Amino acid sequence: MSVDRRTFLEGAAATAAVGAMATVVPAGVALADEAEEESPLGTPIVPGYTCFSDWLGQPPEIDPSEIVATYDTEVLVVGGGHAGSQCALAAAECGAQVMVLEMQALETYSAKGGDVCTFNSKILTDRGFGGYDTGAIVAEYVHRGGQTVQPALVSSFVMNSGEMLDHLAVIMEGTGMFDFEGENCQVQQAYGCPDASYYPVELGGFKMWASCLETMGTASNGPIFGHESPVSRLTEVDLVCAEKSRELGAQWFYETEAIKLVQNEDGDVTGVIAEGPDGLVQFNASKGVAMTTGDFSGDAKMIINLIDHVNEMDLRAGFLDPKALTTIGVLKGTGHKMMCWAGGYIEGHPRPSLSTIMAHPGPWGSTPYLLLNAQGKRFMNEAQGHYTRVCMMHQPHGIVASITDANYMQSIRIPACDHGCAVFGPITDKYLMPAFEEAMEALVSGPEPGDVPGIIQGMKSSGTSKVYKADTIEDLLTFIGYEGEAYDQALKSIEAYNEMCHNGCDSQYGKDAIAMVPIETPPFYAAIRMETGTCNGGMATFAGMVADDHFNVLQADGTTPIKGLYVAGNTLGNRFGTGYNTPTAGSAMGMALTHGRMLGKYLAAL
Repeated sequence: MSVDRRTFLEGAAATAAVGAMATVVPAGVALADEAEEESPLGTPIVPGYTCFSDWLGQPPEIDPSEIVATYDTEVLVVGGGHAGSQCALAAAECGAQVMVLEMQALETYSAKGGDVCTFNSKILTDRGFGGYDTGAIVAEYVHRGGQTVQPALVSSFVMNSGEMLDHLAVIMEGTGMFDFEGENCQVQQAYGCPDASYYPVELGGFKMWASCLETMGTASNGPIFGHESPVSRLTEVDLVCAEKSRELGAQWFYETEAIKLVQNEDGDVTGVIAEGPDGLVQFNASKGVAMTTGDFSGDAKMIINLIDHVNEMDLRAGFLDPKALTTIGVLKGTGHKMMCWAGGYIEGHPRPSLSTIMAHPGPWGSTPYLLLNAQGKRFMNEAQGHYTRVCMMHQPHGIVASITDANYMQSIRIPACDHGCAVFGPITDKYLMPAFEEAMEALVSGPEPGDVPGIIQGMKSSGTSKVYKADTIEDLLTFIGYEGEAYDQALKSIEAYNEMCHNGCDSQYGKDAIAMVPIETPPFYAAIRMETGTCNGGMATFAGMVADDHFNVLQADGTTPIKGLYVAGNTLGNRFGTGYNTPTAGSAMGMALTHGRMLGKYLAAL
């Protein structure tokens, strides 16, 4: 086959080699010098991007004679995940002819996530969580995004997500997914805030709403569509919606990966060339191509060049080994590359990912316990727990300690319900919280930590974290590794913190008075994590394509649409701004499902 894919579909070995090349300082300098020779201002390696290596490459050259089949449709959906399955179903429901390309096999299909954020759905409003001020919610997303998001995209999600969830409840009827009484789901909520009248709650200068349908830790009731074992709830959602779309006439092509967009002489996108089990196939779309191909969390080269704080942190920490940059995801950004080749652009800096949120030590998530760095110094407003990872990046390398005392539940119960918080709700209150408290009380004072179940994700069970216990604060600091000047400073930091707690005012970082709980009642507890200064791409990247409010991909001027080319899900940009910091958990899933459904309706109506 004459398709040149060396710069496109890279294998694991190639990715490792990329990591090695990209984390060596001289390589970056050499490339910059080469660019300088071409232009006094320096010529970007990839036009329109400030980067030091060519993460984009060239589109594959395809010999038309090697295309073994051609299909014509109205709406072509590339990627059958959360956004893609909703797009296909919505378009089919509206009477459009639909085809879907999915790279995974049907029998082994799996999807990320377990929580879905929506607002003002009937199903959640009937349970007391609805009637929210949508304008205030949109404003909070923009605020948390550092004013760098596209408000129209956020608003479209907030305004339409309730209808999406109610429609999904109808589609999923009989699966048990929305069985609240059967303990298959719950609404994640703040402690002591059992209905909408308590929201928004506010902590650390940020507002939060209880509007996340949580299914983490539950699974489908049994085998589904060829899967031999139960699957996660959101995997089940994708599979059920795909089947419903097929019942309406949609055609799904599994184990089929798009490799190049087809464009006419005017640059309009008219279809896709993909590689399937039998070879190259061309799909033509008369209404439009919906790119719902996911992120690029599995492509080290894209992460290094586009989410460049990852590379910078590794270099500054002195890690030049290929393993210094690890990728957690599996998606390689193929959709991003295809759209860039077609004339589209990925959103500009700052480009968000999951690499800069949470990372709070311990099983208690972003509970606002006192945080101390390796020098024994306090370094942030702990009530802004979603920024812990960002603040930790700027600390001396070594331990970061989260410290509390016998009144540890007082801080856990401070009302909050965004990412990384301790999760409350009927199911977690029944299972996770009692298990957590039992394990905390069973800890033995001494230099060896014990295992404590987490209260961050999951509803009935979760992972564990190591927690230290001591009868005195001096012993606790010794157990977790403080010594010398750092030990002395840690004692001073705790003393100063306790004084501010008693004064009811955090004059150092402005933490809310309700979260200023002194550390003075034995026994004392701590959890630590090691801060090396390194970073990775996280579980997902959210840097996506620039598009208008109809999800039409735009050219470099940010105004001119590329006719026939549309995008949704994690391939869509300008949704989260500086990082994944949202007023309700499950926002990425909620946006993908909502925007996918909206896009399907829009394309069908063209």
